[in-house]
Amino acid sequence: MLNASLLDIPRPFIDPIDSLVEAVGIVSLAIERPIRHCTYALVLDAQRRGLGLLHAGPVSLITAHFLIGRISEIPAAESVMLVTTRTDTCVQPGDEELLQMLQHTFSHAGITLLDWVSVGRGGLYCPRSLLGLQDPWPCVSTLIRA
Repeated sequence: MLNASLLDIPRPFIDPIDSLVEAVGIVSLAIERPIRHCTYALVLDAQRRGLGLLHAGPVSLITAHFLIGRISEIPAAESVMLVTTRTDTCVQPGDEELLQMLQHTFSHAGITLLDWVSVGRGGLYCPRSLLGLQDPWPCVSTLIRA
């Protein structure tokens, strides 16, 4: 999935996470195998340094509220990058509406939803591509097509 090593992974609290590859690389270290429906939240500070990695159930409004509660307990948390794992295809009907709901919910709580990646059978994709949203990462990745 990624062409990177542990030496390429940004250090928590020290190195900024500047690309989608770096963010997914960090989360991939925690993804349970075999894959099951769940959500991982990479919590970032204002300089996009990793502050924590949270695990929750399948992506939904309930999951978003649970994560917001946990993120609110982390000092200096400003944004979050979500990775959803699915046992079936990574693209699901309703992902556009779900992304808009997630953005609104996190924003209302004062947390920026930086990005959302869905991993499933067939690879991974960024639901923001369905809405034509701009890539939020300062370094564009050539390893993952969003």
